[in-house]
Amino acid sequence: MKFYDSMSGFTCPPSHIMGTKRALRKFPQLDEEAKYFQIFYEGQHNDSRTNTCIALTAAEEGAAIANYVEMIDLIKDENGKAIGIKCRDNMSKKEFNVHAKAIVFAGGPFTDSLRKMEDPEAEPAVEAAAGTHIVLPNYFCPAGIGMLDINTSDGRFLFFLPWEGHTLIGTTDRKGPPESSHGPPEQEIKYLLNEVQKYLAGDIKVRRSDVLSAWQGYRPLASDPNAPPGAPVSRDHIISVNPKTGVTFITGGKWTTYREMAEDVIDRVIDLHELQPPRESATETRPLRGGVGYRRNLPISLVQDYGVNESSAKYLARTYGVNAFDVVKMAEPTSKRWPRFGNVLIEGFPYLDCEVSYICKHEMVCTLTDMLTLRLRVAYLNKDAAIAAAPHIADLMAKEMGWSWWEKKRQLKEALDVLRTFGGPIPDKDASELALTQEVKNVRDVFDRMDLGNTGYIDLTEFKDCCTMLGMPFKNDKNAAKAFNSIDLNKDGKIDENEFVAWWKKGDRLQSQIASKLGFKATKDHSVGAAFG
Repeated sequence: MKFYDSMSGFTCPPSHIMGTKRALRKFPQLDEEAKYFQIFYEGQHNDSRTNTCIALTAAEEGAAIANYVEMIDLIKDENGKAIGIKCRDNMSKKEFNVHAKAIVFAGGPFTDSLRKMEDPEAEPAVEAAAGTHIVLPNYFCPAGIGMLDINTSDGRFLFFLPWEGHTLIGTTDRKGPPESSHGPPEQEIKYLLNEVQKYLAGDIKVRRSDVLSAWQGYRPLASDPNAPPGAPVSRDHIISVNPKTGVTFITGGKWTTYREMAEDVIDRVIDLHELQPPRESATETRPLRGGVGYRRNLPISLVQDYGVNESSAKYLARTYGVNAFDVVKMAEPTSKRWPRFGNVLIEGFPYLDCEVSYICKHEMVCTLTDMLTLRLRVAYLNKDAAIAAAPHIADLMAKEMGWSWWEKKRQLKEALDVLRTFGGPIPDKDASELALTQEVKNVRDVFDRMDLGNTGYIDLTEFKDCCTMLGMPFKNDKNAAKAFNSIDLNKDGKIDENEFVAWWKKGDRLQSQIASKLGFKATKDHSVGAAFG
């Protein structure tokens, strides 16, 4: 680990060994049987916000940023050299040409699809590796410290970290072709839950219903098709030039080296095309948007000068830098003694209504999907919260963007379709039905399956989720509550086993539907241990 420290120039606190007693004080969720704790330090960021800030910073420096514009072909001269690209604006569906002295493909794991447009016979340069991530409530992990397991049951790394007010669990290196779909395979979600349970204290349950969001991403492992035969796949970036077309591509690399990658590829293009830049590169030292003038006590200034709550102030400073002042200037009064300004956008999150206005005006947002996934990031933290907030955020965006009623409806439908591709507390349909119907032999088994949290009772949320998992969702919350209350005889918001059995014996339309979905039928005496046949 000291060698790892040296790679950062010893800019982080030094790695060290921590004793068991101290480790359990700092990380009480860990299993007391754990004996060895190696402590080291890492950086962390909100990657979609970093990506947005990079684009906005480039725009501030004079770059032409074209959101939702796709390259559909190359433009070549009579000698086969690339002199431009054909583009399609996927918002307006208009097509246009862009001519250039130099062209760079930087498509990450999708770089090969760009290269196939250039040369259908191009050798692959990218091997994609998928990383699966699940998000759990924040109480699973203390603030400021996480866990890394470098030797899981299948040899992959596993990260267990506090992130954006939640607990993030992730793994890497599942080989396969890159996809745009957010949702990971159900077996990956179960794998992560099973691995994590091994390290946690015995009185902590890690349940499938604890998964707030689940998603996958792909990193490009690079190989230079123009390199000598047998060259290895690289986790660093590579830059290569097609001698026939003159197109340069860059792939591989990682977030920690993105500035180096940018500088390397631009220097390569400058040399290759004998360009004359107006000044020396400032890539290494140029702060991202919001970084100039940032100071560590900025959150306190936001609270004292603009009357917003402390958690939102810390989040805004971390997310927007000094531009957080511009965000809170748009905050409306709350009509409360405290906080005085900044209405909460989503309950339980630090987001404020005024962020939507700021983002629409200053961050090139185009769609409701953009707002929920890449600007506010709520979809990656809590799928259900994003779905619930979508209509309200659509209303706010419609005012700022000038959307018609029909456009707002279209944006909402499109966003909800995307949000449903994320994983969440309810598994996909096939996995849900399998989980509920597996080894169901009697009424007690039915109750146990519907008790998703293993708490000894079924609450309203579990009741609705189970019906959804069985492919029989309620039309609205009112209908769900009516059915639930008919079973909850004690009216305490919980269906215990006795209440469930009494309802099952009595029988009604819903009970018959559940029995039918489970593929079983109770014997006539309806006893708790009655077999299904």
